[in-house]
Amino acid sequence: MADNSNSFYDAFNRLFAERKSFERIAFFQIGNEEEARDIVSRCFMSMWEHKDTLREDEMKSYMFISVKNACMDYRRANTRHKKIFDDLTEKERGLMEFYSKAIESLDHELIFRNEVRSIMFRTMEQLPGLQKRIFILSRINGLSYKEIAEKLGLSYKQVDKSLQKTMKTLRAALDEYLK
Repeated sequence: MADNSNSFYDAFNRLFAERKSFERIAFFQIGNEEEARDIVSRCFMSMWEHKDTLREDEMKSYMFISVKNACMDYRRANTRHKKIFDDLTEKERGLMEFYSKAIESLDHELIFRNEVRSIMFRTMEQLPGLQKRIFILSRINGLSYKEIAEKLGLSYKQVDKSLQKTMKTLRAALDEYLK
C-alpha cells in the first residue's frame, strides 16, 4: 500500500507541475487570472482530499472536470451577484431620484426664513430682560430710541448701546446665514 500512495504522490506532483495549463483553461472560462489560479488550487486540494479513493489514471480527468465545474459555479455565482448588485443599484438610483425630486420641490426660501426666524427667537429668549424689551419696542413696535428711553426711564445712549449689543448677538447667531 505504501507503493500505491507513493505512486499517487508522484502522479500528483507530475500533474501539479502542469497546473499552468489548468489555470489557462480556467482563465479562458472565467476571464480572471487570479480567480483562475484560486480555482485550480482548490481543485488540487480537493483531489488531494480524495487521494484514497482516486486512481492514478483518473487524476487528469478529475482535474479537468473539477476545474470545468468550479468555473461554471464561479460564473453562476458571479451572475447571481451581478444581478443582485444591479437590482440594488437600480433601487438606490430610484431612491436618489425620489430624494432629489423631494428636495427640489421644497420651498428653500421658506425653510431659510423659518430657520432664521427660529435662530432669532432662540437668541432673543437668551437676552437679558431689559435688552430683550428694548429690542421688541424698537424693532417690533417701531418706537424711536427717544420714545423707548422715555418709556423705560433710560437715556438715549443706554437704548442705543443695548440695541447695538443685541444686534451684535444676533449677527453672531446668524453668522452662517449672513455670509
